[in-house]
Amino acid sequence: MAAFKLNLFTPKGNVVKGLECSDITVPTVRGEINILPDHTHILTELGTGVLTAKTSDGAVRHFSVTAGLCRVMQDTVTVLSFTSEKPEQIDIERAKAAKAKAASRLAGESNLSDVELIKFRRKLERAEMRLRLGNLY
Repeated sequence: MAAFKLNLFTPKGNVVKGLECSDITVPTVRGEINILPDHTHILTELGTGVLTAKTSDGAVRHFSVTAGLCRVMQDTVTVLSFTSEKPEQIDIERAKAAKAKAASRLAGESNLSDVELIKFRRKLERAEMRLRLGNLY
């Protein structure tokens, strides 16, 4: 089976480097894309979500990603994300609290500025993604 390498980097360091994959699903700002061997070269903007990688040995690995870029070039997929976590790193209780706090602030939406509205929508989106990822573990 043909394979390619996944590199996932954040400003804090390498999350994964050289992971042999046969299939990757990446959240982008325009929806999810599925990357298979011999995929065309692309550069796309990441969305907030769960990146799913099926390794060459059939295992499935999940990673959160929050904004950034994804580049597919030859046999390498490079993801540059502002933040990334593995399922075992997720604190479910903290994510639930963050979701509740963001939802509470958004409930009083009329009192929020446009900047605050965007900020709390993003916080809610990240908290929901962390809960999804944490439940996969």
